Amino acid sequence: MKLIFAALAASMLALPVAVAGGPPQGEDPDAWCEANSDECATWCESNPEAEICKEPECD
Repeated sequence: MKLIFAALAASMLALPVAVAGGPPQGEDPDAWCEANSDECATWCESNPEAEICKEPECD
């Protein structure tokens, strides 16, 4: 029973980190998106209103 409670508590603590995603607080969003292009694209799918997601891609 303690193991189940511990697993539940751990998953609830980790959930906000998994849901939040996106650029970390205090970090430049442009630099974060350049360094993490896959995560940035995934995050922008869920947050199209974010300023970094509105900027056009340059080829």
